[in-house]
Amino acid sequence: MFNFLRRKNLPSGSETPVPRDPKEWQRRWHQILDSYNDHPDEKPDDKGVPDPLPDMDSDFRLQFGFWFTDWKNARQARRRAFSILPRGDQMLARVEEHLSVRRKPIDADYATMVLRKGVDLTRELGAEAADPFGHVRVMENPKISPQDAFARADSPFVHLRAALGEMAAREHGQAGSAAYYFLSEPLYRLASSYDVSDWVKWPLCSHSTAGDDPTTAAYLLWNGGWSAGWDEEGLFLYDRRREFGLIR
Repeated sequence: MFNFLRRKNLPSGSETPVPRDPKEWQRRWHQILDSYNDHPDEKPDDKGVPDPLPDMDSDFRLQFGFWFTDWKNARQARRRAFSILPRGDQMLARVEEHLSVRRKPIDADYATMVLRKGVDLTRELGAEAADPFGHVRVMENPKISPQDAFARADSPFVHLRAALGEMAAREHGQAGSAAYYFLSEPLYRLASSYDVSDWVKWPLCSHSTAGDDPTTAAYLLWNGGWSAGWDEEGLFLYDRRREFGLIR
């Protein structure tokens, strides 16, 4: 997972043609879930493609239905679902990595190194970001509450996140943009984290190597029990390891 701090080539993306209509993707995802009778969270009344289709931000069946780790056919269902999307194979690989890797705490020094690397890569892409080599403050909970820590702060990657949809459109045209927004709610529900969602969607946004992926920083920090912030004083790390149950 920590190859982000080195440089490693991603596998090439699939060249299989995909449907370009996000409503067709939505129908297909419902049909995929309909084809299984052993889903741990579905009843017979849940079957069927809604007509009319709801907006994805209220289609809770699709937001949650593919992420169950105790479902025997989950991996097969996810493979079918992502196969119809641009760069679906690479995004799926990240989903499966996330679901299979146990979260482990990282210390403040390592978290600082990860944050600096991610911010530096963000600036290399041309997105506005803080000085990656400036002082990084470390805040601890409960000495400082999350509300106080982030009251006047943004994510260090706020401008990168704002550009990802446009990057997906540059890589794959209308289908890339549509896929980016189609996946936004389901991938947020994967871990209730935009940091995880952005990391999964990165292959849709760029053909760069894994070592050049700035979204990996926020993902590794989240995975290791930290949140990063950026305020008028610069960069900071907020220790959430105890909150996430990673340390006692």
